Amino acid sequence: MDNKKINQASSIKQNNCECSNDKEECKGEVIDSYTINECISTSSEKFPHYKVPVIISEFTAQIDLESRIKLCEPAIEIKRIKKNVFLTQCRLVAGTRKVFISGYVRKNIEYATMNCYNNSAICGDIKHTTVHVPFKCVTEIMKMREPEIHPNEPSKMLNYYDENNMGSSMKEIDMFSEEIFNEKVYCELVSAKIYEADIIEDCKNISSALREHTFQNFIEKEVIYLTIKLLQNQQICEEREPKCPSYYDWMEQQEC
Repeated sequence: MDNKKINQASSIKQNNCECSNDKEECKGEVIDSYTINECISTSSEKFPHYKVPVIISEFTAQIDLESRIKLCEPAIEIKRIKKNVFLTQCRLVAGTRKVFISGYVRKNIEYATMNCYNNSAICGDIKHTTVHVPFKCVTEIMKMREPEIHPNEPSKMLNYYDENNMGSSMKEIDMFSEEIFNEKVYCELVSAKIYEADIIEDCKNISSALREHTFQNFIEKEVIYLTIKLLQNQQICEEREPKCPSYYDWMEQQEC
């Protein structure tokens, strides 16, 4: 019995040894490592203090607009027209005082319809039609602060002699180019005033009601005044440069 137990223990030990040797290969490693050098930086002569929108100009443009509108169904009268002005483009052309403007007037038209009538009454529903009436124009600004715009200079190129000093080398060339990025001049719609006249056309009289008629088309003549503000984000610089705290100054503040 003792020999049998010894053999079993030896077998278990050998199995454990074989299991411990059966390990997966470790694939972790450092792929790459390098030291990053410091880039030298410089500051501008005038230190920028803050960046704010600067008003380039504020002007009012007059737009004369005439539109012909068709309702979804015949009406006996227009109850109300709610108008909202939206701009889709407002662009100052650099180097000029011309501003291109485009947009539309959203009109929600409420009107009364006629379902039935008699000698003393007309019955119907209140319905609405919503339309977008487009407009576009270009205007010249009379008073304007010049925006800060810096054009890009053309690239410069240096050519060298070839090996025999007989012409330009096709193997070597030096070039210099610079890109300057400018803040875009943008618009804000300050206010919109609309003066209008509505003229009904193609009206049909109602036989049993005096001075009552139905119509589906009408013409709107509008004079629109748009007050627009041109702005550009600009840096404001101060004469004195800000003090950069050192590590020791920071430590003193922490101790306090």
